[in-house]
Amino acid sequence: MAEHSAATGCGCEVNEPPPALAYGELIVSVGGTSVVATDAVLAQAEILRAVQQRSADWQLQISSIRQLNPDGPQKLTKEDPGMTLMWAWVALGRLEQSSNDLSSSLTAAAERYGATERLAMRLAVLEASRIGHLVGRFPLWATLLAAGPAARGALAWRAWNSRLPENSAYALDARLLTNPAVVLLAKMLVSSLDDAGAGALGLPLSADLLLGDSGVGLIGVSTSALAVLALARRRGWFRETPVRAAPSRSPTPTMPPKGVGDLAQRIPKAAAGQPQVGIENYGTPEHPTWAVYVGGTVDWDAVATDEPWDLTANIAAMAGQNAGSFDAVVQSMHAAGIDKSDPVVLVGHSQGGLVATQVAASGAFGVRAVLTFGAPESRVPVPPGVATLTVEHTDDVVTALGGASLDDSDDRIRVRREVFVTDPVPLGEAVPAHHLDRYRETARIIDASPEENLQEFRKSVTEIFGETPGEGRLWRGIRLPERPSPR
Repeated sequence: MAEHSAATGCGCEVNEPPPALAYGELIVSVGGTSVVATDAVLAQAEILRAVQQRSADWQLQISSIRQLNPDGPQKLTKEDPGMTLMWAWVALGRLEQSSNDLSSSLTAAAERYGATERLAMRLAVLEASRIGHLVGRFPLWATLLAAGPAARGALAWRAWNSRLPENSAYALDARLLTNPAVVLLAKMLVSSLDDAGAGALGLPLSADLLLGDSGVGLIGVSTSALAVLALARRRGWFRETPVRAAPSRSPTPTMPPKGVGDLAQRIPKAAAGQPQVGIENYGTPEHPTWAVYVGGTVDWDAVATDEPWDLTANIAAMAGQNAGSFDAVVQSMHAAGIDKSDPVVLVGHSQGGLVATQVAASGAFGVRAVLTFGAPESRVPVPPGVATLTVEHTDDVVTALGGASLDDSDDRIRVRREVFVTDPVPLGEAVPAHHLDRYRETARIIDASPEENLQEFRKSVTEIFGETPGEGRLWRGIRLPERPSPR
């Protein structure tokens, strides 16, 4: 309660981030292109382009000055002003050319890196699809084939674990789950689940590859989630129920957010019995603007209780169905008075990021921007014209639940960062890189980044809210008892 009030009430300046080196560099993927590089590299390319432009401008000015003396330099001495202008013009021409060459080289390197990364990801998804299909076709044979490497891995695990101090097995588990290679492997595994199902149903490999993630994408993570729902609901798991959303307290004054750090700070933390949605209203009654913040998963039980932000909603959302959390957010937005034509910025963490993207994709509101942190929403389409920034920690295994994204057709900006690149993994947290506080750290680093795309996103979002104070309110969704089936 106190945390949210402090975050939304005073419009404090965004704190300076800790040194980026200690927390891993930002890797920026520019939407709709193959450019992938650190924010520092992209910023240097922008600086060099600016130097090139300024050099060209100064050359034009010097040319204009030289034309004032149509006879040109009269003496070939260093004291002659015309000669000085000529040498300055030549030097600026060399500066323009060299800065252009360096900027082009940096951009070309970023494009080559991005193209190589995309190719590697496609090949990895293709291989994962083939293995998944094989497991589906011949589960016993594939299991026996994998038994040898698995046994060796288990022995290595036990040998390594025996060398660690007492009670350190959990630490090893935490380090494993925060290993970027393990996160990538988990993405491949999730992406191949539909291929295993296709193999089990007897679908030829060629047809599976054509329809799956490595092809047109008609089947994929959402298909696997639908299959999970169909099987689990027979046992009473993952059963969606109606929800009701209501304000949890009176509105409080708030200042407009000033950056990505402010937006991340105002996301409600996932906690049992607490509000899951924050809605802020700015502008005027005639022309209101809105910020909607959606928290992450609260309940991880397979059987739904009264909490809509649960595992049931996670699976339903991944399956493309209206999850309880989605319905609660939509109800809250309608009840708050958000009209379809009102500009809206959606911000979410974890499941909240998935829901925020789905609300934007629904077209029910005038969404102008979406900002997600640690959300498994890679396959959710972003409507054209919606500014989208997706922030993901490469050592956050929760993001792997969305599978491996091969869709680079939209204009969303993706920012990746490894949290524990130098710091030790903390004890007592199962998925420490997924924690909201660590995504808030990344948000502050984004605010401090000189990279042009990140600066433009921040500017475009904050301009929506203006400078005038507004009011914020917290909302809580509750599951209602399941409706009885009609006889």
